[in-house]
Amino acid sequence: MTQKLDQDELVSFRELLISNTIQLDVVSRLLIEKGIFTNQEFFAKLKEVQMEYKGREKSAGNNSS
Repeated sequence: MTQKLDQDELVSFRELLISNTIQLDVVSRLLIEKGIFTNQEFFAKLKEVQMEYKGREKSAGNNSS
């Protein structure tokens, strides 16, 4: 049987996005502070992964035609 969702327990997409962003920021900062990787390594990897995602979007767009 389905259960009705309590409106007081629901969060908006914006609230969820902000919470997720803050958590990711905290984890990244802690890893940099602990010397797991440097700030430069983090941003280099971030740029690399962003390019991978953009490449996937382009190839997905080409496959849909």
